[in-house]
Amino acid sequence: MKNMVWIASLAVVFGCASGGQETKKSEAQSAQDQAHQALQAAADAQKKASGEQAKAEQMQEVVTQKQKELADAQAKLRGQRQKAQQAQLDAQQATQTAQQEARQEQQQASQLQKTQAQEMQQRNQQRVQEWTQQQNAQGTLVQAGSDQLQIRTQDQGLLKLQVTDSTAVTLDGHSSSVAELKPGSEVRASYQTVQGESKALTIDATSKSSGQSSSTPEQQPKQK
Repeated sequence: MKNMVWIASLAVVFGCASGGQETKKSEAQSAQDQAHQALQAAADAQKKASGEQAKAEQMQEVVTQKQKELADAQAKLRGQRQKAQQAQLDAQQATQTAQQEARQEQQQASQLQKTQAQEMQQRNQQRVQEWTQQQNAQGTLVQAGSDQLQIRTQDQGLLKLQVTDSTAVTLDGHSSSVAELKPGSEVRASYQTVQGESKALTIDATSKSSGQSSSTPEQQPKQK
């Protein structure tokens, strides 16, 4: 009877020991599972962190590229502003040069106009002086017409004189007309030269029959 009680007690003790070991094993397994889950969660978190870090790096690259583009754009802007300022300075200098040249040209043109006016005035004065200057000629009448006559002179050769209504004509000391003058008569004339034409002022002719001295054909100079 005592043996049976001891065996029963031993079985209970053994059973309790076995149950405790199973309990500890179950707890260890649970701890391991929790540790595994924690590691897995940590790995997932690390993976997620790595992904976010990769995104952050990509965004950083984008920001860096944009900053570079901005820096390039700012450099171009500074360069363009400098070019614009230089172009403005060039334009101002060109304007000043053009204005200076225009003033010089205007002064030269004014001086040229003044010089031309003076030259023209001198020419006009000289022309008027020539036109109003009276000249005298003496020679033998070669030909006489209604509006002109020709005189052969010793110093001027053949002189053509235009006769107008204002020309004073005398023959042997009396008033006459050009039509009454005969070739061979001695002629004294005064005239003015206007634009290359000699206009007679006075004609004083002496006919051969008047008995006054006259030139013979042998004494007349040869026609030039």
